[in-house]
Amino acid sequence: MSESANVLNISNKNAGNISLKEEIYAYPVNEPLIKEFVLLTLANKRLGLASTKNRKIVSGGGIKPWKQKGTGRARAGSTRSPLWKGGGTIFGPTNERNYKKDMPKKARKAAVKSALSYLLKEGRLIFIEDFELPNIKTKEMKSVFDNFGIKKGLLILPTTNTDEKILKSTRNLKDYKAIPVNLLNIVDLLKYEKILITVKANEELERNLAL
Repeated sequence: MSESANVLNISNKNAGNISLKEEIYAYPVNEPLIKEFVLLTLANKRLGLASTKNRKIVSGGGIKPWKQKGTGRARAGSTRSPLWKGGGTIFGPTNERNYKKDMPKKARKAAVKSALSYLLKEGRLIFIEDFELPNIKTKEMKSVFDNFGIKKGLLILPTTNTDEKILKSTRNLKDYKAIPVNLLNIVDLLKYEKILITVKANEELERNLAL
């Protein structure tokens, strides 16, 4: 089964209709599943850069500060002790920590379908004709988004035969992004105010989600 949506050209004028697969664009919205996939995506991008020195690797402390007995002070074996100023850190973060999470492939696809269904219901998906730019021009790419009144938008392009001029023309736009289907992630889908998706990109997306 399928439902239809309007297809627009880059001037925001009607250019026909497109059939949408109901099993994707009418998929039940599952907010907990979407949230789980968003958190997984963010966690998998996270790098364990925070790192502290424990008593084994902190500098100094190679000699016993004072003799064991007779000084009236507490016993001390090394100035590297976490009890001392400049000593090692107990249970501090290390760059060995792995933040990566996993999620079944079926659940990932279900989360993306759920997100697309939600975006369509909210009127945030706009289907447009496939197009090319004559030159690499940031101004021309900005005018495409302006034609739709989009202040923060994402453009989804097909993976193959993508016009590199479109990608390069979007790079310098702060609030806009162009991305091929194979690099699309759920964070980008939900981050932007409106999502422009070309006809060919939608065909590829539907094929990928149907597998």
